[in-house]
Amino acid sequence: MKKLYTLLLAVTTALAFAQVPQGFSYQAIAFNASGNPVANGNVSVRISILNESVTGTNLYTETHSKTTNSKGLINLNIGQGTPVSGAFSGINWSANAKFIKVEIDPAGGTNYTNVGTNQLMSVPYAMTASKVDISSPSAAIGDDINESKSTNYFYVDKYEGKVYVLSSKTGVWSSKAFSASYTNNNITPDITAKNGNIIFIDGYEGKVHIFSSRSGSWSTQPYSATYTNNNNIPSLFSLSNGSTLFIDKFDHKAYVFNYTIGTWSSQEYNVGYANNNTMPTATASGSNFSFVDKYDRKVYVYNTKTMEWKSQQFSVTYYNNNLNTPDVSSSNGNFSFTDRYDRKVYIFNSRTGNWISQEYNVGYYNNNYSAPSTLWTETN
Repeated sequence: MKKLYTLLLAVTTALAFAQVPQGFSYQAIAFNASGNPVANGNVSVRISILNESVTGTNLYTETHSKTTNSKGLINLNIGQGTPVSGAFSGINWSANAKFIKVEIDPAGGTNYTNVGTNQLMSVPYAMTASKVDISSPSAAIGDDINESKSTNYFYVDKYEGKVYVLSSKTGVWSSKAFSASYTNNNITPDITAKNGNIIFIDGYEGKVHIFSSRSGSWSTQPYSATYTNNNNIPSLFSLSNGSTLFIDKFDHKAYVFNYTIGTWSSQEYNVGYANNNTMPTATASGSNFSFVDKYDRKVYVYNTKTMEWKSQQFSVTYYNNNLNTPDVSSSNGNFSFTDRYDRKVYIFNSRTGNWISQEYNVGYYNNNYSAPSTLWTETN
């Protein structure tokens, strides 16, 4: 007999003014294969938060071990379980619909069965308020809501070979070691510090190290050993809010550090660049980054809010005309370009995290592939 577990869902939003709680309550009744409540039993629950749809990107997963009451009822706080993947604090509740996927093992083990995925109809208010639009540093609301300004202190101990940071968030010192080769040469790595974030490249070990002011911890991204073998390092494209991009031309990947969740994300580009000892040029706007892959004929955008790379293909005619590419413009985390061969204007909307297009009249195409001018105006 196929086992079926039914859950009755009741979600309530946690509100607070002094501090935003990282979680919201969830109640369910667990039933066994016979349709009877699992009374006074130990059950395991796995919760996943999905983006946009029931089959959307998994933003966060956690597990809970709970004991039911005499009616089979369990109570738990989503966001306060044992993390499996993602970061609950990094979920942007204001961007796109969110869906909750629930899996359960009524025997208390890890043999989970999917019992349903439902849209979260009421966005957790306090958590949304704590993450008002972070995509635009020039917007009226600012690029982030700072509940209270703070200062992180750091120093380099060249004899111990470590960078020390005192986090104002955690109130403790943490360190990141760098290669002894620096000490042996009586030098230290160069430090970049912006908006509470500390960044340095270990040119001997081939790693980029970032201390995130939000998470209060270090995060590391290795790059190709070919840089080290050639006695050079990749260039960092860092923003004042702490998001950082660098392009690894030997591994032909663009790496972005997302300052909101403290993790790295990468996007591979065509090996044609590496074969020609070149790399695509990146553009930054707000907290987002873009680059054009002229060999694959795509414009890529990394959106800090949705934590996703999204691409938009452009006409092969650019490629046939000496690998030309469309010009990409940006404003407040949004990106746009005009495909004069396909006669479309493409816009990447940072709020929705998607590309949208609008076709224009073929008359432009017939007149030497000209195109209308795309302008913009910023909201206050």
